[in-house]
Amino acid sequence: MNSFIHYILESGISLGAFSLIYFLFLRQETFFTANRLFLLFAVVFSSLLPLLHLRVYEPDNLVGVPTSDTVNMLEAITITGSGFSGSLAGWISASYLLVVGYLGISVLVALFVLLRIGQLVVIIRKAQVLPKSGVNYVYINDNSSPYSFLNYLFVSRNMENNPAWDKMLVHESEHIRQGHTVDILVLELISIVQWFNPFFWLLRRVIKENHEYMADRAVLNKGVAINQYKEILVTQFIGSQFSIANNFNSSLIKSRLNMMTKIKSSNMSKFRYFIGGAMAAALLLAFACESKDNTIVDSELMNNGVQIRSASSEQPLILIDGEMADREAMAKLDPNGIQSVNVMKESSESLVQKYGELVKNGVIEITLKAGATDVAKETQALLAQDGDVVFNIVEEMPDFPGGEVAFRQYIANHISYPDEAKMKGIAGKVYVTFVVEKDGSVGRATVVRGVDPLLDAEALKVVKEMPAWTPGKQRGEAVAVSYTIPINFAL
Repeated sequence: MNSFIHYILESGISLGAFSLIYFLFLRQETFFTANRLFLLFAVVFSSLLPLLHLRVYEPDNLVGVPTSDTVNMLEAITITGSGFSGSLAGWISASYLLVVGYLGISVLVALFVLLRIGQLVVIIRKAQVLPKSGVNYVYINDNSSPYSFLNYLFVSRNMENNPAWDKMLVHESEHIRQGHTVDILVLELISIVQWFNPFFWLLRRVIKENHEYMADRAVLNKGVAINQYKEILVTQFIGSQFSIANNFNSSLIKSRLNMMTKIKSSNMSKFRYFIGGAMAAALLLAFACESKDNTIVDSELMNNGVQIRSASSEQPLILIDGEMADREAMAKLDPNGIQSVNVMKESSESLVQKYGELVKNGVIEITLKAGATDVAKETQALLAQDGDVVFNIVEEMPDFPGGEVAFRQYIANHISYPDEAKMKGIAGKVYVTFVVEKDGSVGRATVVRGVDPLLDAEALKVVKEMPAWTPGKQRGEAVAVSYTIPINFAL
């Protein structure tokens, strides 16, 4: 679900940014080929941007540090006496309906695209097709202006005697020669995933608008008088048109007439396209590049500690109850369990003596309330007993089949509040730790902090019976990754 939301937000922001650049700086320029490339790049780049993940850091040397009392804590799940918590159940239902609705509409858009292509294929098969100068002329009986698709030019037999007919054919032939149908097909494919985005439809419209500018310029460059051609634009639009084809389009007459008489842009204006390049770079840095804050843990149990690969030498040292930790661990702390936070730009002599160069960029010292770290300590102790290497954070984290929504739905369908516990008024939060093994199976499930045997057994059962996950990976190798899930039984 989070990935879906990220895709919508990131692609929407990107399309919006490129739209703003085009309308502010480029739309009035006469560099039609450059505008075509810019607009296509904007749409394709924005659709792929959320899927890109680029690493911008280089591995540093491994340094030995004391073990951190932190765990990979999943979001707590609440079970009420009447069943799964109403708010969470509602969240799952809404999330599920949102995804299903999106996919359903995407399928309809795809079918609509295929239908429109199918209509053109049927017309081609039924009509007389005559090749001429590399173009296939498709003769139809409809009273319509000419239109083109790939290298097919659809012409009406009823319009052949029109004095402007040859000029209209030249216009459509230019759409074919310049390959504008390829642009439209790319847009139709992207519309399947971007149908919800108003910026996509805006850019789709201006791409078609730019196609007309390019074809108009080519016609005028062949020696057609501009006044004569303007008259054709105003008077020669009849019949049905296909949005997936290139039409002798009447909806853009005013802008086309203005662009024909516009003075050619100066070469200095070409520097404006660097704004688009700068925007693409900024979006990559914002959304696609992995931040150096995302510390990758490469743990090998060594005596009393682990080895941690530092992703950046510019990070402050983080101490949680006197133990070293990373930003991931800090982000997962329960705010209610924090007693104090102390940020020090200059470290004390004792910290310098203890941690050396690690404190040169400052220290964030977090003190937790009594008992807040018990779960973490118990979890680390249990995992250490196994003797195998168990990771908390890896490059590719494990994934439950179907993602987060499916995980919560699984809990909802397979856990229940024990009747005896309800009768006795027993309630509380059970912490269960488990490991997603190298083969994806769920193992080593243990209650690290329980409430009552009745609740402990129910929480442990639902974890042990989970289906196999997609295993986590570090440097391309499957590894074991630990999780702890709090299950809150509330009456």
